[in-house]
Amino acid sequence: MKHFPTLVWAGTALSCISIFGSAANAYAQEAIAVSAKQTKGRSYTLDFFAQYAPRTASDMVNQIPGFQIISSSGKRGLGNGGANVLINGERISGKTSASTQLLRINAANVIRIEIIDGTSLDIPGLTGEVANIITKNTGLSGSWSWDPQFRDYLKPNFRTGSVTMSGESGNLSYSARLRNHSFQFGGQGFEQRFRVNGNVANLTTIETRDEATAFYGDVPGIAVSLTWKPKPDHIINLNTALNTFYSDNSSTSKHTAIIPTNDSDNNATLFSSAEDEWNAEIDGDYEFPAGPKKLGGKLKLIGYYRFEHSPTISRFDTFAPAGSLTNQISGSRFLRVADEAEAIARAEYSWKPTKGRDWQIGVEGTFNYLDIVSNFLALNTATGDFFEIPLPGSTSRVEEIRTEATLTHSRKISPKLDVQISAGVEYSEISQTDATDPSNNKKRDFVRPKGFASATYKPIKRLKIRTKIEREVGQLNFFDFLASPSLEDNLSNAANGNLVPEQSWLGSIEFDKGFGKGNTFKTKFYGELISDLVDRIPVGATGDAVGNIESAHRYGVDFNATIKGDKWGVNGTQLDLVLQFRQSSVDDPLTKIARRLNNDKKTFWSVKFRHDIPNTDWAYGADINHSRNAASYRLTTISQATKTSPSLQAYIEHKNVWGLKIKGTLINLLDQQDSFRREIYDARRDIGGLEIIEDRTRSTGMGVRLNVSGTF
Repeated sequence: MKHFPTLVWAGTALSCISIFGSAANAYAQEAIAVSAKQTKGRSYTLDFFAQYAPRTASDMVNQIPGFQIISSSGKRGLGNGGANVLINGERISGKTSASTQLLRINAANVIRIEIIDGTSLDIPGLTGEVANIITKNTGLSGSWSWDPQFRDYLKPNFRTGSVTMSGESGNLSYSARLRNHSFQFGGQGFEQRFRVNGNVANLTTIETRDEATAFYGDVPGIAVSLTWKPKPDHIINLNTALNTFYSDNSSTSKHTAIIPTNDSDNNATLFSSAEDEWNAEIDGDYEFPAGPKKLGGKLKLIGYYRFEHSPTISRFDTFAPAGSLTNQISGSRFLRVADEAEAIARAEYSWKPTKGRDWQIGVEGTFNYLDIVSNFLALNTATGDFFEIPLPGSTSRVEEIRTEATLTHSRKISPKLDVQISAGVEYSEISQTDATDPSNNKKRDFVRPKGFASATYKPIKRLKIRTKIEREVGQLNFFDFLASPSLEDNLSNAANGNLVPEQSWLGSIEFDKGFGKGNTFKTKFYGELISDLVDRIPVGATGDAVGNIESAHRYGVDFNATIKGDKWGVNGTQLDLVLQFRQSSVDDPLTKIARRLNNDKKTFWSVKFRHDIPNTDWAYGADINHSRNAASYRLTTISQATKTSPSLQAYIEHKNVWGLKIKGTLINLLDQQDSFRREIYDARRDIGGLEIIEDRTRSTGMGVRLNVSGTF
């Protein structure tokens, strides 16, 4: 009966939806009349989205058959191209997530959404399918949403919601969004600890552990966007955002020794961590005509800056006997304050010497840094005080200065063939200043080529074949340069100041076939040759750090299909299918035996079904998916995280409950549980033997989530 409270909440919520829905008037969304316009791809007007009663442009894009947003956030610098989303034919400035930008656009302000092939556009760097959101301003308008959630093992969560407003005044248009994302996760379960007697077929249970975890956090923030068109062909964009991030996590474990050994006990442990972060970013761009008029040249100046301040603390305490939190026998603390920033300046000059031919020169400069102060403390059980333990490489500053220049050319070879080629070079200088060990101070510089060649071929109607070959330089995580302990796992990350970005040759070919009325099928084959792979490596005799492995490769195939029932007389139904397979290989730096990349995707599948019942305001649907990843290898451990079953959720939705849209979703209907297995060696894996196996399963329970949204 552990799921009884959740099911009561679910039944009550869905009953309320039914009662309110029956009392409400029938929902009708009036489509804005749109003049016919010839586009380079598919065009979706408001009447296509009416059945979904969207509140924001994000709601609309998520319903476009076969389309997926690819964001530019998290990528190295700005580069050309960016996210595969345009707003009124213009790129989204800065590194703001495309999904976040679309949440600031009210659905009532969208005229249509065009799905265009990126290679055919005069925007260098864009390839594959691109969504162009055509908007109009209708004065001040807004939307809001509230997302309470109820789940087993956790307190009810009422703190997630958002309010968005947008409007215009003369040549100035604006939008603002105030939101809080509140997250709660947790689970309970048992872990068994085994001693290996020669081989994995001969195990002895030496300890069991009763465990519970809880993760709580809030991410409130505000974002404002401005677009000003002071005169024809002059566009100025400005985006600002301020966010905070609070989290508080804990994990308790009560041990029971089955066989007394050095690897078993009857203690209780408590691991907890917390973070109190704030971050801010501002970006803008100014595009205006420049150069000879006959070339139709445009100059675009882009600036971006982001700063983040993140104090964190991790605590691990051991108590004896199990069940008591008063007799502490050990304790450790790791405190860290991290300041990180990224500043980017970019200039792009584009021109069109003739119709169907576009050129762009791009120049970019970037400055990144991470400044960390850390303290590692241990408990003196005799006095109850904590004393500091030196941790070399944990307090340091890492900087990177990077510049790049690229030349990109797009050309329409024929009505059926578009190509785009880009070539460039990057110079970067990485320096590190170690406050705990000046001998680690170093400075290195690199020169790397980069670029791509892509093409789209349309041999017959509704069939597109896309190919791309790219030379890519990866983005480093500066935290990987520094030493830090993992208190809960009793592991440590050694410092590695020799880390360099990985580089890859990527190739892909995609077949995109449309069958009319929203029915699509896509198949994508891809491969990647990686040099300087960023992975776990040994440092010295006992160090375990993030470092580089000389070479690796990965390849796979993705299938995506959307089936609309209207074509076969089952009106209002939609089925979305995703199937992905991936293989990878790298020579393990310890054993020299080939294995998959750490935690790399192996398989993923997803099935989504939705039915908007014709001539009613009701809709229902379900989403089931499952994924499998490779194991993770460290100096003395091999760990594997898995899911015991697919994740299934089902929902029911009413689109006009006194003008509101209300959706109720039942979560984790198949009671998916998190499993984790860790193999622990008595020394490095290449010279030691398998000694201990830990095997655990935690249930996260079922739940119900509501979404209430409206417009004003």
